[in-house]
Amino acid sequence: MDNQAVLNAPAPWGLMGSGYIILLKLQHDFVEGSCFVQSPLKDSFAGGFGTVMYVDYSYSDVGPYQELLFIPGRFDVAAGRYFSITKIFVSTQDSVVNGQNNWGIPKELATFACEEKDPSTHYIRITREGTTAAEFTFRSFPVRMPVTTGIVPRCWRTLAHVYEGRTYLTTPMARGCISPARLVDFVANRSFLPEFNRSSIIAVFKVPQFFMVFPKARILSG
Repeated sequence: MDNQAVLNAPAPWGLMGSGYIILLKLQHDFVEGSCFVQSPLKDSFAGGFGTVMYVDYSYSDVGPYQELLFIPGRFDVAAGRYFSITKIFVSTQDSVVNGQNNWGIPKELATFACEEKDPSTHYIRITREGTTAAEFTFRSFPVRMPVTTGIVPRCWRTLAHVYEGRTYLTTPMARGCISPARLVDFVANRSFLPEFNRSSIIAVFKVPQFFMVFPKARILSG
């Protein structure tokens, strides 16, 4: 698809949907060598929790789409120490282009297949360029807890991305509910997604519903 045909949707965005979250603790050498860290962030990994998120957006400023993202942890940039997405797939070109232009997020187009094997079990497959990038099977439990990012310090929910020589700082806000879950099965093609070790998993959650605002980025030159 030509970028001229893509819907122009400047920030801020409002989004609604559901998904799954995997919290990780990753070793420094694994992050530097296997987590697709872009050159501006090389050698600046500062630890912290990593995150894998699968999201099914039922509503966004560019319409419904699906997403899989990987955050290894926090990185030191000129403006401070922030989390950064190093690999992310989305199901629409509108999301790819606007994600890059609005927030410097390195989105790539992929195909998603999702199957509800039973009310508590979901299978998700992501295909990139005709090759399976990753497969996940999640099982969740019917307990819901309300959550909000309002109690999280701003520096812990700010994302930093370097795109075309500029640093984009974005601080999303979200509220919704979570349920405990388990990663039953996981397979990754290391050419597309880090193949993290199961011993790295701290916790897994299902997010049955959420509302999120992605504000306009603060853009720093150089």
